Amino acid sequence: MGKGKLWMIGLGAALALAACSDEETEAPVPEEAEPETVASPAPRAEQFMELWQAGEYETLYEEFLTERAKEAFGEETFIEWQVELEEQLSLTEREIDWELGEEPWLKNEPADIPLAISMDSVIGEIEFDKTLSFVYEEAEENAEGEWFAEWDPSFILPNLSEGDNVSVQISDTERGEIVDRNGKVIAGNTDAYEIGVVPGNFDRDDYTERLAGLLDLSVEDIDAELEKPWVEPHHYVPLGTVRPDREKLNRLFAIPGTKRTKVTMRHYPYGESMAHLTGYIAPITAEQLEERSGQGYGQGDIVGREGLEEIFETELRGKRGGKILIEKTAQNETITAVDNSSAAGETIELTIDADLQQEIYKEMGKKPGTAAAVDPYTGETHVLVSSPAYDPNDFIPGIKESRFRQLANDPDQPFFNRAAAAYPPSYVMQPITAAVAMKQGTLDPAEGIEIDGETWQKFPSWNDFRITRPNPGVSNPIDMQKALVHSDSIYFAIQASNMPDDSFLEGLNEFGFGQAFDYPVPLAASQISESGTFGSEGQLASSASGESQVRVNILHAALMYGTFLADGDMKKPVLFGDAEEENLKQELLSAEQAELVRTALVQAGEEDGHDFAGKTAVIKTDDGDMGWFAGYDPKVGNLSAAVMMEDEEDAAAIAGALFSDD
Repeated sequence: MGKGKLWMIGLGAALALAACSDEETEAPVPEEAEPETVASPAPRAEQFMELWQAGEYETLYEEFLTERAKEAFGEETFIEWQVELEEQLSLTEREIDWELGEEPWLKNEPADIPLAISMDSVIGEIEFDKTLSFVYEEAEENAEGEWFAEWDPSFILPNLSEGDNVSVQISDTERGEIVDRNGKVIAGNTDAYEIGVVPGNFDRDDYTERLAGLLDLSVEDIDAELEKPWVEPHHYVPLGTVRPDREKLNRLFAIPGTKRTKVTMRHYPYGESMAHLTGYIAPITAEQLEERSGQGYGQGDIVGREGLEEIFETELRGKRGGKILIEKTAQNETITAVDNSSAAGETIELTIDADLQQEIYKEMGKKPGTAAAVDPYTGETHVLVSSPAYDPNDFIPGIKESRFRQLANDPDQPFFNRAAAAYPPSYVMQPITAAVAMKQGTLDPAEGIEIDGETWQKFPSWNDFRITRPNPGVSNPIDMQKALVHSDSIYFAIQASNMPDDSFLEGLNEFGFGQAFDYPVPLAASQISESGTFGSEGQLASSASGESQVRVNILHAALMYGTFLADGDMKKPVLFGDAEEENLKQELLSAEQAELVRTALVQAGEEDGHDFAGKTAVIKTDDGDMGWFAGYDPKVGNLSAAVMMEDEEDAAAIAGALFSDD
């Protein structure tokens, strides 16, 4: 073998050995760097959510958005557009439920936070889910970084993008009705017309003033509507509502650019007779808007004002619905971002007899007074009326300022609900005093007492104060029946004074004095005195006949007289047809004692010259003679009633309209 060949073999062996050596001793691979962790995004996320809910968009834009989001959308989209959409859609009460994942938080990876967003709007509640990413950014190299939000317009509304146009279609639900015990509508809906304009076809310089006059608006009112941010030249802008008045409609449509839409309008068939019960609806006030924040109300919305319309606004209003539409300019299509169904308002059924209430209101002749009638066996309110009153239809669609001033300045105060107030009852109080004394056992109905003269005082220390009775010529002895028939104030003063300790006070409290009823319409509580106690023996004695500081609410008076028909039980007053019957007071007097009072009340009615069982009273005031009647028709006994007229003596004659065989 030659030398060259041997060398080649040696070289091959050396290479083979070298290869084996490399396999056994590979060079180590450099270790990968551990991911850098940073502080939790929770504090920044919490600040972001709080500022977002509060609408602090400038602070959010300046301090919480990523640079990419700022460059992509700018202040105009992030701040101005959000504010405009909130106004256009009445977006309020934004709530954000969010959840942050677990550590570690990596510097180069986003922190994704699932959100559940809800808010109220002009079409009801809007709910949607989104994921908001927070990114860790450093302002300068080697400087401490911070978390910033990657925001886009879809956090305002689902599927919203920059450059889109937003519109809303409101599905107004029909307001619920208020009906009486017989199903007759006392607050309902009727046809009307909504009037509006298309700005591009409407000459504001030539026609705004004329249109304002026909709609009972001011020029400023119309200008404000036409200058709202969402208004475009081709949009229809609603301005007002009018009744089906052919002449007015013809004058309106002679104005170029006007349009009409058939709508429903609130209507009150029983007018003034029901006004203080029903109330009325009108544009929402700033105060009501604040009170109902988060309930889908916006400027210009209609809301219940006064009476049951206000008290049961939520039930009557129902659930408003509609659609929020997004015109996607880039895709040239329109999508539905939110679609909420509507639900009609509830029907509120009252125990009131609307025809009977209207009849008694007419009998009152628009003179100042009030009347109530209740079923003594169920507590159902058949009548609760105040006179004079206003016509709630005047407020639909809006009351003229001149008419409002006329009502507000009327000395008879038609806006004042006399059924909710309390008045001095005078002799109407005497059967109540008798009932308390009989239950206490200090009054024996059959026992007569000798009373001489016109005046009486228990102690000389009363000085000039004395109790005066209206009929001093009644023959002795005076028993309970004679005292009730002839309104003997001295007899009842003596009976009240004979009760031990605070027995008279406690007995009157048992009858409901000093207690406000749990009743849908707020009513003043009847009072024994301003302090709720008797300050002296003389005050106690005079209170026995409803004098001094005693005040009685008209519905309470009817309820108290109902106890004589119901053998000593007083039912809780109810106003709604589905309310359960409930005893408010029991055994205020025995059935035998109630029968004695009933017999005396029949004779008292005969003495007063009418066919009703009850008590009358005439109270001299600076403004005239206040007349009272409280009682019932003994032939029927289906209603216990009370009437008070501020300047009309014969309240019993008016009460005649309350009693029927129905």
